[in-house]
Amino acid sequence: MTVPTQTPSGEPRRLGSAYVLTSLIGTGAQGEVWLGNRVSDPASSLAVKLLRADLLQDPGVIERFVRERATLMRVRSPYVVGVQDMVVEGTTAAIVMDYVGGGDLKLLLQSAGTMPPADVAQLGALVAEGLAAVHDAGIVHRDVKPANVLIDVPVQAPGTPAATSWTPRLADFGVARICNTVASSRATGAIGTPLYMAPEILDVHAPTPAADVYSLGIVLYEALCGVPPFVGAPTQILGQHARRAPGRPRGVPDDLWAMIERMLAKQPTTRPGAREIAQCLTTMVPGLVGLPAAPRMQAPPASTPSAVPYMWHEESSESERADSADSAVETAPTVADWHTPTMVAPSASSGAPMQASSMSASAPTTVGADEAAPSRRGRRRRVLVVTSIAAAVVVALVATGMVLWTNHRQQEALAGTIASLPGAKAKLVEAERFSSVSKYQLSPSGRALAVLSFGKGITASSEWSLYDLDSADQSAVWTGECSDDAMFWNDSTLMCEESMRGDAVTLVSMDGSTTDEVPGPADHKLVGTDGSRAILIDDDYKGPLVALDESGTEVWRSSGEYSRARVHNGFILAYETRGRSLQVLSASTGTMLYSQPMDKEPNFKTSSGDPLDPGGVSIDAGTRAFVVVGDTTTVYDAEGDEVGSVGSADSPAPGWTVSSDPKAKDIYSALQDGQGDGNTVEVVGAGSAQGISVDTSACQATRLGKEGTTYSPPEMTRGESCVITPKGLIGGDSAVLFTMGQPASSKDATGDHVIAYDLDSGEELWRTGGTFLNALPSSTNVGGGVANKPRILVKQSTSPTSIGDLAIYAVDAG
Repeated sequence: MTVPTQTPSGEPRRLGSAYVLTSLIGTGAQGEVWLGNRVSDPASSLAVKLLRADLLQDPGVIERFVRERATLMRVRSPYVVGVQDMVVEGTTAAIVMDYVGGGDLKLLLQSAGTMPPADVAQLGALVAEGLAAVHDAGIVHRDVKPANVLIDVPVQAPGTPAATSWTPRLADFGVARICNTVASSRATGAIGTPLYMAPEILDVHAPTPAADVYSLGIVLYEALCGVPPFVGAPTQILGQHARRAPGRPRGVPDDLWAMIERMLAKQPTTRPGAREIAQCLTTMVPGLVGLPAAPRMQAPPASTPSAVPYMWHEESSESERADSADSAVETAPTVADWHTPTMVAPSASSGAPMQASSMSASAPTTVGADEAAPSRRGRRRRVLVVTSIAAAVVVALVATGMVLWTNHRQQEALAGTIASLPGAKAKLVEAERFSSVSKYQLSPSGRALAVLSFGKGITASSEWSLYDLDSADQSAVWTGECSDDAMFWNDSTLMCEESMRGDAVTLVSMDGSTTDEVPGPADHKLVGTDGSRAILIDDDYKGPLVALDESGTEVWRSSGEYSRARVHNGFILAYETRGRSLQVLSASTGTMLYSQPMDKEPNFKTSSGDPLDPGGVSIDAGTRAFVVVGDTTTVYDAEGDEVGSVGSADSPAPGWTVSSDPKAKDIYSALQDGQGDGNTVEVVGAGSAQGISVDTSACQATRLGKEGTTYSPPEMTRGESCVITPKGLIGGDSAVLFTMGQPASSKDATGDHVIAYDLDSGEELWRTGGTFLNALPSSTNVGGGVANKPRILVKQSTSPTSIGDLAIYAVDAG
């Protein structure tokens, strides 16, 4: 895209057939902003943002640009700069927006310095109303700052009553969602501005609307005192956002400060929502009228250590760690953190804490007599020797501690995944058995199980039992009559719909207690949970998607006519009937991450209840990726950004399976390295990937690579089909787990087995009869000598669709 830095006078340029660009009025990180108008209405005034040419070199940006059009254009609020149109013309991509000609809050604060408390509260209320509209559309702005708060009427002089003379309008919402497709090295780094950036923005998970609330809190803080709460180099600022509590400026009324403190909470879940902020600040305004603006500060008041600091996820990318020296130092505990108090002293010049240094012992000192010097030098040498030895010991302890800490965190991350299973000789100990099960539901964490038992109950109603898998007591915590669609409401609550009581709904807790007081819409259809939130369709047939937190509070709503959905790994796979589209949404925010046209409502499950991947869309790749299989196999990250595509219609990508919770780029790399011959499965482990070729004619699996190791199933009897399904890499990627064979009704048949093989030698390590269903986390509470042992859930039956037993085995490697 070639755009002149200025438009020659009298020579406007066209944008498509509908718009004329008249003059360049600004530039920013994502491109240029032009003043323009509609061809059909020359008197109209529009602002048109042309995206940077280098951003458009990435095909993912154009794809996202087109996909986001409907979402961005439906945001309507008097406090938001509305998106009128989005245009793609050749190599040009443009966002057509309302034109607001009064400058921005940044310029206002530069001229006025500070604002009176009443005006700050009014400003916050109106911008929060705009944010609420943005959040209702499933959008997280991610760059709320004074420069993105536009003023619809020019402010003539500092000190004028801003709350009555102009209206703030939030700009650039959604632009970050489009441009985030591009790697940070080619774009502008992490999306956002460090001065106003919420601590979780640097984490591995997609930010929620709470990140915008934090940024707005910083904006209001600056409007009150003239400076943001944290200043310094970018890495210092980011560390302070996570670790330091802002100092309170003088002259800030108690109620207003209390709200700003809540908005600046380090933990996203404790911040208020945008609509609550708007209501509270609006109520506050009358009591603040008449209070003067505080003098402008040259530096923020001293911050203090946060009582509840934000801890970045241990699996943040190395590039994010490198971007923030503070996080690299403060996230990893050391021996000193655990056992030794840190000695600090105030700096005489700044009053800031100063860490005591061993070098102070050898600092030059003026002595009063010559004869004292030898003794002082001797003591100095001894101090240096002792200090060096102590330093070496501390380094060794820290290194040991870091190794232990790292191993511990890695094991925590793998808990309950296939990768947590041992890759050594082991015996399997049956821990629990559930007989004659026709259906089951496993909670997201794998610590609770609900089963529907055959032969119990009465017509149109069946008996479900709820079990606590983290308890030594193996009896059911609750048994009751439910319809066939009992589901987990959250990780520790089961929803039971009782058909015999007019579709009455009961929530069952893990202590066996029940309640008929179900939060949310009166008519709803539960479609699943991510463990923290219940995901509902707001109607018993089709309607908006709604998420309720554990207190029953609605945390987001996605408008539309959704008829079916499935929730897994923090994603929602849903069908929207009005737009006839299959969508992937974030379960935590409701943000639409992916959409594809689909004229007919698809099936989400097989007749036996196993999940399907309608449209080739799979949300079974962990919490950090989803995969779409068509003519090509495309991997998307948790924010819906395309990582890459592999294969073609003539040469498809290999199949895949994951063992833990890999990054999207690791799945993509494995697919790139794999062989798309229709028989290969790329098995993505905790730290590596391995191609496995499955030959059902020879009935064996072969490791791809120079070793060519084979894994042969137990010998089948005549008439049995050869079925080999790689499930994952285990034991630190040193072994591979399979389900081999099929359930069989004949007592002489070999049937199905769960078998682990050494990856290099092909030696069988452990096995049990049945089909692998899930890995379960270990538990310190269970008895039978299997405490702290990884566990697996296995189905044992005579056919894939028949009623059978569920068994839990502990895998004991000694």
